[in-house]
Parts: sequence; C-alpha cells; structure tokens
Amino acid sequence: MPQCGIMAEFEIAIVGTSLLSGLLAGVLARDHGGKVVRIGRPLSAQRLPRSLNLALPLATRPEGWRLLRQAEADTRTLLGSIGVPDSVGATEAELVADLPDTAAALDHLAHMAVGFRHQVRRIDGGWAFRHVAVLDADPVERRLREWLLAAGAASIDEGSVDARLTVLADDDAIFDAVAASDRPAVLVPQSMTSTLLVSRPSSAPVRRYPDRGVTLLARPGNTMLAIVGGEHEIDARLASTLPGPFPMKRLATTRYRRFSTSDGAPLIGPLGPHFVITGLGDTAPFLAPAIARLIAGTAAEEDKRWFAAHDPAADRSAIADISPAIEAAP
Repeated sequence: MPQCGIMAEFEIAIVGTSLLSGLLAGVLARDHGGKVVRIGRPLSAQRLPRSLNLALPLATRPEGWRLLRQAEADTRTLLGSIGVPDSVGATEAELVADLPDTAAALDHLAHMAVGFRHQVRRIDGGWAFRHVAVLDADPVERRLREWLLAAGAASIDEGSVDARLTVLADDDAIFDAVAASDRPAVLVPQSMTSTLLVSRPSSAPVRRYPDRGVTLLARPGNTMLAIVGGEHEIDARLASTLPGPFPMKRLATTRYRRFSTSDGAPLIGPLGPHFVITGLGDTAPFLAPAIARLIAGTAAEEDKRWFAAHDPAADRSAIADISPAIEAAP
C-alpha cells in the first residue's frame, strides 16, 4: 500500500484475467470516475472455459436472488453499451441431487426461483430451470481491451502498480497474492478439471450434479464441456452423468485450482491489504456493476447489507447456503 502523503499512481488496481475483472475495471473507470488499471493477460481463445457464466445461483436465500436479478438487468444494459448486446442469451439448466439434504435444498432453490419469475419444472432427481440468462464470454473478450481504453481504464498484462486499493478479482489472483496462512478458514482450495469430450445429445444444454461435483455444458458438434471438482474418481463421476458414448473420448483437458467456501456463500470484501472476490461461481460476471457500486461507495442500502454479510470479517452463520462436499486440494 502507498505511504501516507504520497499520491498513488492509480486509485484502484483490478487484478485478474476473468471476465468479471475486466467488466469491473471498465465500470469503475467509466461510471464512477476512478483512475483504474486492470492487471491481467487477455484470455486465450483456445483455453477451455472454467465456468458457465450462468445467472442461476446455487443458493436459497432471497437477498442473494434479489441482488442477482437486478444485476442481470444491469449487465444486459452494460453489455449493450459495450456493443455486444447479443452476448447474453437464454438456456435451460437442470440441477440434479443424489443426497436427501441436497434434494431438499434444491426444492427450496426452485421455490425461490419461482418467486423471482423463473419457470421451473420437476425432473427425475431435481429441477429444470427455463430461460436462464447465460453470457457468451467470447464476443465480450474480443471487445474488452478496446472498451477499457474508451472507458478510461489502463490495462497491463502483468506487474505491480502503486494503487490505493488492490482488488483480487479472480481465484488465480488470490492464490498468487494471499498466503495460505492468511486465508480465512472458510476459503477452501479445490483442484478442478475442465474437459471437452465427444457426447451424445443431453436432456438439457446445462446439467449440474452438486453431489458428484460435475457440471455439463452441451457444445456444438456433439461435444460436451465438463467441469469436475476434486481429484477422486474423476472418470467414474463424470461418466455417471453422461449419455455416452463409452469409453469417453476426450478432445482437450486442462487442470487448475479454484476456491470454494465451506459454507456455500460468496466471500467479498477487505482481506489484509487487498479486497477479494471469490465464491460467486457461474454468476460472477453478472455482479460486476453491483460490486463496482460497492467499491465506489454508491451501493444501495439493501446491497450494502448483503455485501457486509459476506465480508471476510463478518459472522457467516446467517448466510450459510447450499454447500456440497468439497474435496480440498493438497
């Protein structure tokens, strides 16, 4: 952090390569007048996705649903202003439980979704959600550098800068900047696998199996993107969710780490000298406008209360949510 009395080069440094980090930097610079730099290399078009950018939280609390539904509308407006309004589409997603506690939680989630104007229907083992907003990151990423420049935000691939506030806006940034001994106990590192494989048609474009740690996204050309948590019996868990053919034929695979929270709720706020954002899952890019307002000090009172409850220093007993078993990374 800069010494007292010395002018910082930037007000805010946003560290990360995620779509959230880019959108957050641009909104803070354009809409809130901040002197902002985004530190992170552009994502390779060949890199397998690590999330689905889906506005369907694995959550049961109404406050989070209210925030996300408003954030979804804000994000549509934001993407229109960037020039990529068609990057937000709609899909059907299925959530499937194996354990009784998870099934009960998904019942509650479906009830909450109906209250926030989602169409749902029961399926074997869970629920299907229609017309869920999904963000195609590729057209946004192609415009991001140009838009950040127009918004007044600087961009650098790597390095450090003098900034009054450093925001760690994705898990890689947190792994790099926050030592394990300085992380709160609720933050659990997890090994992940993202793999593209040949698949027969699925019952829905998106299927998520929380108890098996598997998320599936149907892709063009009879292919499927699978995101699998943990290292134990990856092939067996993945195969149990697929319609075939078998044996599985992988076209590409990447392994990485992410953070999960042991209570299932996001973690957002000051942590030591940094401001961290993690645990938002597939919903993360939709929250960029709301998080920008929080950082800029212009958030509505309802939003302030939600973020305060998810601060690393807060008592989290009142926000615990759906939390499938997590296989912690070594």
